[in-house]
Amino acid sequence: MRKIITLLIGTIALMNMTFALCAKEAVLIDFDKLKANGNGYDASKSLAEDDGDMTDFTKHPFYEKDRSGRSVQLPQHMPTLIDYSSIAGSNFTEDETNRMRVSLSAYNWNVILNSSSATVSNLRKTKTIEWHSKVPANNLGFLKEDNTDDKAVIDRGGFNVLGVRIHFPESPFNNWALITPPFEIPAYEDIISDYKGELLSDEEIEENKGKGQKFLNGRGVIRNIDIIKSMSVRIYGCQFKNSFAVLLKDQDNVVTEYDFPQYLDFDGWKEISWRNPNYIDNVQNRALYVIPLYPRSEPYIKLDGFRVYRQGDQVGGDFVFYLKDVKVVYDEAVIEKEYPIDHESAWGILYDRTQEAKKREFDKIGRSEILKYLESQKMDQSE
Repeated sequence: MRKIITLLIGTIALMNMTFALCAKEAVLIDFDKLKANGNGYDASKSLAEDDGDMTDFTKHPFYEKDRSGRSVQLPQHMPTLIDYSSIAGSNFTEDETNRMRVSLSAYNWNVILNSSSATVSNLRKTKTIEWHSKVPANNLGFLKEDNTDDKAVIDRGGFNVLGVRIHFPESPFNNWALITPPFEIPAYEDIISDYKGELLSDEEIEENKGKGQKFLNGRGVIRNIDIIKSMSVRIYGCQFKNSFAVLLKDQDNVVTEYDFPQYLDFDGWKEISWRNPNYIDNVQNRALYVIPLYPRSEPYIKLDGFRVYRQGDQVGGDFVFYLKDVKVVYDEAVIEKEYPIDHESAWGILYDRTQEAKKREFDKIGRSEILKYLESQKMDQSE
């Protein structure tokens, strides 16, 4: 009897362990993979992924300043480049339309202050940049050698990051700053160019058609995602007791803010985590139901931004932090496997849906970026 009970307990433990292991981990965004490698309009001048200036984490090519310290031309990450010139109309020169492109390069990210903090003085001192960090001498598991990407970082001796400077008011009231991508990251965008921005062949473009993979793999989108179990952010703190949150948008355009329980009051690199308090590890306790398959589209999440909160009793003025990546552990919505019938090839329903979604997203991005471009052209260009 004792053997049977022991065997039963062991089986239950194994089942729980198995279901706990079913959760999948993916990188939502990794700024080390978003290092700028081009000027955005001339692919012939772009750098390859294995170029010396790209593998050397201390170098930031294409970043130029004038004598006043203002950026002449913001560098771009060519693999995530979005061309919005088709929305501009006809009253622009060829050179102007060639420059109507933007990417997820760290230089392009926006920082929005809450209304009472958004004074001219504070906004002028608030910005984002692409920067770099050495591998911490006291690693403490911050980078893991059994992880392919981390091992490459360790071999290089460092990595690239998103650097953020926020100038909060020094008055004793609560403030926040929202750090957002330069555009709403498209959930479905096809790959039509290589790493340097050179247009792919017609055969390669046709092969990628309808897959919408441009912003997957650490570029802001995770697809086929159901319940989020946990989330982790590798971030550099400077001992300010400010709090941090990640904002995600799903396929229904619902934005959810995930507040991390840890303050940024530490010195150096640290992995901070958020765990879903409502996540049920034991499948026996879950509400089980049948999920319709094709043509139900894959649910997804995409990065909508980061938010930093400063309480009124904390130090105001300048605050800086650096961010390497965001990882998500989640349950898959649909098990990926081979089926005897390729439904999508027969009907193309998901492709039609993704094209409609892509067009809506692209129009939104284009109109917003055109307004930014026109505003930049009206600004004083003198040094």
